[in-house]
Formats: sequence, C-alpha cells, structure tokens
Amino acid sequence: MCGKAGEFSLAIDDPLAKIRELANDERVDFAGAALQLGGMFAPVFKVYAIAKGIFDNQLKGNPLKIAVLALCDELERLKSHWPSDFESAIDAVWFRRAVTVLMDEAMHAANDDHARLLARVTAHGCFPDERYLHRKEDLASYIRDLARLGEDDVQMLRLLRDAYKDAFKKDPNLLDANLFTPHNETFKHMAEELNIHVDDRLALGARLSGFGLAFEGISQVEGHFFRLTRRGLYLLSLLDAAELPIKERN
Repeated sequence: MCGKAGEFSLAIDDPLAKIRELANDERVDFAGAALQLGGMFAPVFKVYAIAKGIFDNQLKGNPLKIAVLALCDELERLKSHWPSDFESAIDAVWFRRAVTVLMDEAMHAANDDHARLLARVTAHGCFPDERYLHRKEDLASYIRDLARLGEDDVQMLRLLRDAYKDAFKKDPNLLDANLFTPHNETFKHMAEELNIHVDDRLALGARLSGFGLAFEGISQVEGHFFRLTRRGLYLLSLLDAAELPIKERN
C-alpha cells in the first residue's frame, strides 16, 4: 500500500509514462491496460477504477482519455498537498461524484484543452484550503458550472473580482453592500477598457447570478450592482490554479 506522498513518487513515474504511451494507441483497451499497471495501491489509479465502473470498459473516446490522464497528471503534480489519508479519501462519495461529472462533461467539451482544464480544476478541488474544506463535498457542481461557462462569463468573473478586490479584503464575509459601491466606478472603467457594453455587463451579471456565482446587490448610495459570491470567488480560485501550469508551459 502507498504511504504518504513522498513515499509514492518513484513507484508512479513509470506507470504514468506507460499510460501516456498506451493512450496514444487506439488499439489498446485503455481502461483495462491502465488498471493493470502498478496494481490498485496508488491513489491516482483509483481514478481509472471509478471511470471503468462508470463507463463499463468504454474509456476509448479521446476526450475521456484526455480528461483522465490530465486528472492523474495534476494529482501527481500536487502530491505535496496530499493528506496522509488521501488514498482512502478518494473512495468518498464526493470524489466519485466529481469524477462522474468530469467524465460526462469531458465528452461534451468544446475541445481537448477544455477537457484538460476541467480535469485540472477537479484535481485542485480535492485539496481546498482549510477555510474551504467543506466545498470539496460539492466539487461535482463546480465542475458542472464551469463546463457551462463561456469565455465572456469567465472574463466577467475576473473583472468583478479585480474591480472589487479591496472590498473583498475588508469584508470577506460579503455582508456590507456599501463597502462595494465606492468601487463601482473602477468596475465601469475596467469594463470599458475590455469593451464590455453596458447591456452585456447586466446580462453577464444576471447569468452568473443564475449559477450562484454572482449576486445583485443594492446599495443605499448607488443602487443596484453585481458582486461575486463566495462560491464565485472559490470557483475562480480553482480555475486560476488549474490554468497556472498551462501558463508556465507556454
């Protein structure tokens, strides 16, 4: 059985390299071959076991391979964050549900890069900060939401975060709407620089609100405005963390 992350790294290098090789060969039963490599002791191989159970040996579509490989690669990259009980933790219902949703969304991803991104987000969602620990129980819904967001939605998420960042620092619990309104002009100016039309700002804010990622606040000073929710901030933190390796490779 595998112990802590540091005791495990040497054992997994060769199997993962072999899996990458097998994934490029369409003649190979990818799920069956992958599960035979290294046994079922290493935590990342349990990802394959879950996928195999869900799709009953049908892990032959390219998006599925890409998503599973990306998830395992990112879990390996994050091995310094693994808790001592990680092997047993990923037998939890929340993890199985998250992998189920990832596989489903990978099949409908617009392209291979998006499938990889969803997988990386899934991996990072397994290791939330202590203050967000409870959110891993709902990891599947974050993956589902992200899969349905477009580039304009993500741009708006980041705009709302950056424009109101000082308010988030002063009021991390997001209870005082009046702390946000002094930054409304900053938001408008930044939106104009990004060529986001006033009507699109309203539409995108309302759309994000439908996902529970933004909230339409009301201030005594300036009336209605949109701000991120704590859920929105958390999803954005997962997305930023998942995109970091991509930026470092470019």
